[in-house]
Amino acid sequence: MIIRSKKLGGILSSLVVLIALALPLCTAQMTTTGMPQVKIIEPKEEVQIPAGNISVMANVTNFNLVNKLGQASVAAEGHLHYYIDVAVPKTPGKPAVTAIGTFAPTANTTWTWPNVKPGKHNFSVQLANNDHTPVIPVVYRTVNVTVTASTLKTMSVKSVTIDLVAKSLSFNTTNITVPAGANITVNFDNQDTYVPHNFAVYTDASAKTAIYRGKNITGPAKISYTFTAPTKPGTYFFRCDVHPTTMTGQFIVQ
Repeated sequence: MIIRSKKLGGILSSLVVLIALALPLCTAQMTTTGMPQVKIIEPKEEVQIPAGNISVMANVTNFNLVNKLGQASVAAEGHLHYYIDVAVPKTPGKPAVTAIGTFAPTANTTWTWPNVKPGKHNFSVQLANNDHTPVIPVVYRTVNVTVTASTLKTMSVKSVTIDLVAKSLSFNTTNITVPAGANITVNFDNQDTYVPHNFAVYTDASAKTAIYRGKNITGPAKISYTFTAPTKPGTYFFRCDVHPTTMTGQFIVQ
């Protein structure tokens, strides 16, 4: 009986030693791989982003994202708090909320901030318990970005149609007014039989620099000329190249 007791005692002692050796390994593994983590995938640190709607994308590990906002706190589960241009609240046991418009709670790993204006901005993402208090130890990430003015300009390009008649070696008007940069269509009606005419626009009355020169047509005949008006407002010059002294006018860009 004494011999058996000694053997049993030896076995128990060995088990205690093995358990004692295993515990630190388990603890070390949980410390390195089991802690909740959050990363910001997009946007990257110090990038430039056009103004407008900006999406923040997060990646979460070792934490269960659940849609239980406002419910009782449960270990290792909760949601995300997204922030813009504010310091991340870190007080244990106190809801990690900020002013309206700077804070958004959600179980989604993406949140889009609407109408972000040009300038320096920072975006943060924090792990929060169901009751909105910060996970302890506090887990969050922040990125700083530069939001630039959008390079896309919304413009309505105007289209203008002009009916121009050539008759008896004269145009029916000596003044044409169009918006700057407009798409111009000139419906040209040459009513002079056997006489060639055209329509041309120049920077000034010297007619050295052409903005647009339409081809000659011999009447009676019709043609449509299309071109783009200058983007710079001012008074330009138009004429018939065949009759450059008698058939002229002002081409006004506003």
